[in-house]
Formats: sequence, C-alpha cells, structure tokens
Amino acid sequence: MMFSNVTLDEMFPRALPVMRAPLPILKTENIYNRIRKHAAAQGIALTDEHMEAINFVLDFYEHCDDCQNARALADMLQAEFSTRGGRKYLYQLFPNGPLSTIHDLADLPNLGHETDKSFGTRW
Repeated sequence: MMFSNVTLDEMFPRALPVMRAPLPILKTENIYNRIRKHAAAQGIALTDEHMEAINFVLDFYEHCDDCQNARALADMLQAEFSTRGGRKYLYQLFPNGPLSTIHDLADLPNLGHETDKSFGTRW
C-alpha cells in the first residue's frame, strides 16, 4: 500500500560518493628499511613475531577510515594475538608498549588522545 505518490528513491535519495584521499601504501621496501634502522637504533632485534605485529599495524593504516582511533587499533591488535597471550604477548615483544613502539619504528602519525606512552591510549 502506497501512502503517497513519492517513490522510495525520492524519499531516500542515494548519497553521492564521498571523495577521499587514497589510502597510503606502507608495505614498501623504504618503510621496512626505516623500521630495521629504527629498531637497530633502539636495540630491538626484529624477529618474525615482531614483523607480524608490525605488519598488522601497517595493514590497519592501509585500510582504515579512522586511523587516529587508538582504542580500536589496540583492541584489534589484542584480539589478533589473543591465542598467543594478547596484550601480555605483545608487551613481551615490545616492552615499551606495542603501539607506541611500532609507531616510532615505522614513523606513523601519532594516535589520537595519546597520553599513555606505553600502549598509546588513555586507559
């Protein structure tokens, strides 16, 4: 039953596509060289486990809409590595805090509301 002569398309017009800047491509040899250089300067011997966590964060930045959401990134990182111990496992890899260390190694932008340098969030 139609209550008026207005079509659904007229009632709910389609939104125009939002033009966004292209997301960055971070998994390049330059980025990996920078990560290795910064890790050596900080005295971190990068292992496959370190690189797995770093690649997860790089993937997040290559596909995110809200890259400044530190809590979302921390929660996803913890969930991704939950079978290995979650936050405890990540702190074993990065004792100074996983998010802040990975951001420092890869020269990623600061996270929003970063006040706790250990995990990159306010909690």
